[in-house]
Amino acid sequence: MAKARIALIPAYQPTGDLITLLEEISSFDFYAVVINDGSSEEYDEIFIKASDYAVILSHSENKGKGAALKTGLKYIETHFGSDCFVVTMDADGQHTPSDALRVIKDAEEHPYDLIIGSRALSKDVPLRSRFGNTVTRFVYRLATGVSIRDTQTGLRAFSGELIPKVIGIPGERYEYEMNVLLFLPEMGISIVEREINTIYIDGNSSSHFDSVRDSAKIYREILKFVTGRKKRQQKESTDYE
Repeated sequence: MAKARIALIPAYQPTGDLITLLEEISSFDFYAVVINDGSSEEYDEIFIKASDYAVILSHSENKGKGAALKTGLKYIETHFGSDCFVVTMDADGQHTPSDALRVIKDAEEHPYDLIIGSRALSKDVPLRSRFGNTVTRFVYRLATGVSIRDTQTGLRAFSGELIPKVIGIPGERYEYEMNVLLFLPEMGISIVEREINTIYIDGNSSSHFDSVRDSAKIYREILKFVTGRKKRQQKESTDYE
């Protein structure tokens, strides 16, 4: 019997693109779990419509993308255990159902890896996104020795067996996604990239990512990871003595 395929979608102040996405992924036989991360009441109608296609979990206040993803993963862990595959998607229409299907199929073939959908950073990509990703992937490679073309992608697929590890990674907001890329390789989990469509709607104007504030948090997490690595290695050495 095939394991369940689950689309996990954090959403804060979403547009109607969320409904379009859910309609489309329902035809791909995904279960969908959407987290309303403290959106204001004017967005209630969108989430009511979304409930026709997905389980809706809600935060009473905005807690951040990382917290929303963890809420969804805890729900999946409780209701599906490890008997599933998960693909995380953004709510703004940047990820296509066909790309989600592609990366989750890769995860099914490589259940001990994290599969990420990498966008080609062409001249059509908004400058702030292209520049931010270029700098971040350079800093990430220096910190980990791992080369990833797209460190900011939210399209990621993995086996339900990895859920406990992913939940245990620190971070509550956008920095959480970077921490996942930092900590999983240290745990022996390989990161595999698959090229996906590059879609930016209205220059990515619907994004809630703050280029200065959130980027600073991400770089701070990378520095924290690097400085803490020696302590973790020393602890592991002591544990095995």
